[in-house]
Amino acid sequence: MGTERTQTISRFTAAAVATALSAAISFADGTTPDIPGPASEVYELSVNGTPVKVVSFKDIHYAQCTAVKDAAVEVRVKRGGVSSARVQPSAFGIKPSIESSTVRFTVPRPMQIVVQIDFLEKLFLFIEPPSETPPTGAVNALSAGAVADGVTDNTAALQSAIDALPAGGTILIPAGHFRSGSLRLKSEMTLFLASGALLQAIDDITKILPVPGGKIQIAFLAADGVTNLTIAGHGTIDANGYIIRKAFEKAENVKKKAGRILIVKNGKNVAIRGVTVRDSYSWNIHCMFIDGLTIRGVKILSDVRLSNHDGFDIESSSNVLVENSFAFTEDDGITPKARVGWNIIENHTYRNMVIWAHKANAIRVGTESACTTMRNFIFENIYILNGADAIRMDTTEGAVYDNFTFRNIWIEDLLQYYDERYERNKERKPIDPSRVFYFWVSRTKDAKSGEYSPLGRIKNIRFENITISDDRILSRIDVSEAVTKFALESGATPLIENITFSNIVRGAKPISSPDEIGFSAPLEKYGKLVANIIVTK
Repeated sequence: MGTERTQTISRFTAAAVATALSAAISFADGTTPDIPGPASEVYELSVNGTPVKVVSFKDIHYAQCTAVKDAAVEVRVKRGGVSSARVQPSAFGIKPSIESSTVRFTVPRPMQIVVQIDFLEKLFLFIEPPSETPPTGAVNALSAGAVADGVTDNTAALQSAIDALPAGGTILIPAGHFRSGSLRLKSEMTLFLASGALLQAIDDITKILPVPGGKIQIAFLAADGVTNLTIAGHGTIDANGYIIRKAFEKAENVKKKAGRILIVKNGKNVAIRGVTVRDSYSWNIHCMFIDGLTIRGVKILSDVRLSNHDGFDIESSSNVLVENSFAFTEDDGITPKARVGWNIIENHTYRNMVIWAHKANAIRVGTESACTTMRNFIFENIYILNGADAIRMDTTEGAVYDNFTFRNIWIEDLLQYYDERYERNKERKPIDPSRVFYFWVSRTKDAKSGEYSPLGRIKNIRFENITISDDRILSRIDVSEAVTKFALESGATPLIENITFSNIVRGAKPISSPDEIGFSAPLEKYGKLVANIIVTK
């Protein structure tokens, strides 16, 4: 990793911890106020004997409460008896018991889990650590003129309150259902959503604005050119994505109206903590050109009927920490990338995360890769519950990927062999066979100039302590014939080098050679393109 890298991460992590600890914290166990919205017709839930509302959202159900340790969970299925139950991530070792229509288990500490009972809709359970409390002097949205009736358009009241905040000020969204059009956040402020708060976009597309500096894509919450911006609390941000996107597509006669539930551009010291974000237009959380980004305890819930629903799109940013978070996405789960503007993208840590990528990649580096170097990335303690592919690295616009570590990764199910009886959305079909590890090196041709981008490379990549549940899933190296010819003629080889696999278990069997990784073609096929693939136990 190197001394400089270690010092950078240490300073960044220490700063993030200090920020978190400086907030007032309540350490009492208990349920959160009810999340506004329809209650589940499938499940009833209690935690430590206290009823907790289960919210029905699209084709899944979810619940949220706080507990420090040993949360005794009881799930009752309203439709009758239960024959099977599974709690994921399986690596957590939570074993449910079944009695008639009730499933019981204990959650030892705050965590995000998925409960699958028979072939019913999925139940997501978010056992939260104690929530922050807003600072003294926070401006309550109600006192600023907002109305929590789930109907009133609060755009003017909320935007005026944000604009009037002094440096370091906080606007508090208390428990209740608040509707609004797009809001613009600013520097030196905190948007705090209390437990039980729902901030949801209204149905009127004239109130949903383009992303800052853009014309086509839309955004619910946005900030541009900000320093010291914080979004925190255990409340929910809902972009009303399906209704808004379909209305835009009809009004503009387009097939896809892309947008973001939250976009932050050109910033420094940005923190997003605790909130649930759901029903985006396409990408969920998009942060670009940010120096110093912390995302902690965030939950993402997508409407899988909408395309391009990435989870965490961290683009052209450095000194990034994303941890203790959950993503249920239609498209890619974690996807750092780059575009023209910053040449060096570095120092990312993603850890303690649960990912369900409905029909795309759990972790995807690229394909947007218009920089010279992306380096010093760590992915650790990642629980991949589902996806088309598990870990994918695409360099297509010239980036060199250098010094990446993937460690303590558990890969449970991938799309190719997933039992579709669990799914309500029948669009979820594999286009290609699933891959555990996927490396793709290519070039991009500029539509106007006809020139190609430089040829990138993937080097110094470590995979440590990876558990792959299904040994039928293969891996792949993808380099086209045209790129192969160019690389060999120009001497730009190897394209992929110094890849180390250590303590990899595939289908309960430790692998001991590159052949046992399960590449779809023998490594010898790639000749000078691939060098130094090492497997150790």
